[in-house]
Amino acid sequence: MNVEKIKEMEEILDRHQDLINQLDQLLFVYEQGQEDYDKLRDYYFSQEYLDDFEEIDKNGIPAGLKCGVLSEDGIYNLIGENFHLAISMLELATKILKNH
Repeated sequence: MNVEKIKEMEEILDRHQDLINQLDQLLFVYEQGQEDYDKLRDYYFSQEYLDDFEEIDKNGIPAGLKCGVLSEDGIYNLIGENFHLAISMLELATKILKNH
């Protein structure tokens, strides 16, 4: 009996089970957040966003208003990151399924 190998494999089992549990919880939260993400993305491509952007440009930012949402890169970068994360999830899922 290879005790060291059993210990090593037991550690891998425990670590991976913990990762699966964490990912399962995070995926649930991430999935729930997609409705809000869709709302933000729709706003970014709307006339309302353009109107808000122009208003801030003309009249400045009201005191105390956090308006990073009107930056040129904030939402755009988030859309790209969301897209690339989805691709990464698909690639990982494909690899896992192929190796199953």
